[in-house]
Amino acid sequence: MVEMMDITSQQLSELIELRQVRNLRTIFDEYNLIDLAEIVEQLQLKEILFLFKTLKKDITAQIFTYLTYEKKQEIIQSFTSVEIMAMLDNLYTDDIVDFLEEMPANIVKQVLNSASAEQRADINLLLSYPEYSAGSIMSTDFVELEATDTVARAIRKIKQQGKTAETISVSYVISQNRELVGTVRLRDILLAETEDTIEDLMDVDVISVKTHDDQESVAHVIKRYDITVVPVVNDENRLIGIITVDDIIDILEDEVTEDIQKMAAIMPIEGSYLKTSVKEMTKSRITWLLVLMVSATFTGTIISGYEDALLLIPALAASIPLIMSTAGNAGSQASAMVIRGIAVGELSVSDYLKVIFKEVQVAILSGLVLFAINWLRLMIFTPETSMTVDLVISLTLMLTVVISKLVGGVLPLLAMFFKQDPAAMAAPLITTMVDAVALMIYFNLAVSMLGL
Repeated sequence: MVEMMDITSQQLSELIELRQVRNLRTIFDEYNLIDLAEIVEQLQLKEILFLFKTLKKDITAQIFTYLTYEKKQEIIQSFTSVEIMAMLDNLYTDDIVDFLEEMPANIVKQVLNSASAEQRADINLLLSYPEYSAGSIMSTDFVELEATDTVARAIRKIKQQGKTAETISVSYVISQNRELVGTVRLRDILLAETEDTIEDLMDVDVISVKTHDDQESVAHVIKRYDITVVPVVNDENRLIGIITVDDIIDILEDEVTEDIQKMAAIMPIEGSYLKTSVKEMTKSRITWLLVLMVSATFTGTIISGYEDALLLIPALAASIPLIMSTAGNAGSQASAMVIRGIAVGELSVSDYLKVIFKEVQVAILSGLVLFAINWLRLMIFTPETSMTVDLVISLTLMLTVVISKLVGGVLPLLAMFFKQDPAAMAAPLITTMVDAVALMIYFNLAVSMLGL
């Protein structure tokens, strides 16, 4: 038998061509399906279809969830209704919804027509919730018990429902009208006496989320309470579904990707870098580039207004890049820390005074250090300039750092106050704003202190 690292798409193709069904089944039984799915992705469609008809249905269903949306679409289009139904029987509801959301209408219709009435109802339920809400990412496959169940009866229910449940580590206790009244861990059930009731074992202090809660808030709940699964209830506290930690990891990856794109002045796009078309990539970047280009004209206007001063003292012009870059860097540092604090739930709008106070302290200390080092630098490398010019440049540097850090710290909170994404108030926008402020401080100091 070959090692996993030795298995290639070419070897799988050869086994498929030779119809080595036993060897194929052995490979997919023994090795990690996530790794194998990456190899299957490289096969031709006819080879994948042969695999799906040969391997166990639960294995093919797992492989299907790890394939790209393009490959999933090809497979579904080639399947018969019976084959689609068999696939759906081995997929969790949230996984079905995940790929349906990316599929064209004809594929969605084909899948829904092949689904059972119960599956169709669950799929339509999840698709009806707003995008990025808890309801849109939850699974309706879970174990439910009643408070009056004995341990023996609960174990029988877990065995029965656990075949299709997303997790059996936690079971949910519901009332007759499906209100969530408690949770019970599998460990507690297994260690209890058979005649004990679930009511004696369950935890009534239930941590749950609502169907319309934002998916980011769900991630914060799971992180805060250190849990691996959270129940989803409606406004009447009736249990609708569950969200597991593996779904949260996917959400966090998407959210971080979106925040990074916004912080780089890119309109959020879905899909990987290599698979995103040049047209889409350009559209995502050009808007902010145009906005920043237009806003940068203010900087040019300020400089042009002081051309006479720059002609009289050329040393002032030489320091413009230093002052502008320092201003942008200082603002970016502050905004990055505040955005991170907001993202992990450490900061809110009500903390704006604390942020201002801290950033002022950091800015003054940083500004004093830069003031001293820059003055020393100017005296050593540009001894021909006067002490007053050195003072103007160094003082501008210090004041710029103070203002830039305040702007960088407050703007993300301001965006949060107006229900906007704080990540949008990041480096490019802040840099453009503080550049203009820095130049105004610089030239006004130069005019007043040098008598220009």
